[in-house]
Amino acid sequence: MRSPINIDIDFITKAIVGVASPLLGVITSLQEQVEWSLRVASLCVGLAVGIMSLVSMVKKMRGRGI
Repeated sequence: MRSPINIDIDFITKAIVGVASPLLGVITSLQEQVEWSLRVASLCVGLAVGIMSLVSMVKKMRGRGI
């Protein structure tokens, strides 16, 4: 028979907190740069969706002969 897996919840919790704390500190200190890059990325995605919609509408209108 297989031996049961011994999971130490306290160790796992300490490991998660130990990794997450410095990561949150870095994110907090770089918050302005992260916000700026997210704004630029959302702008690019919005422009791409708008262009694809425009192309789709033009193709549809040309297909109808309008």
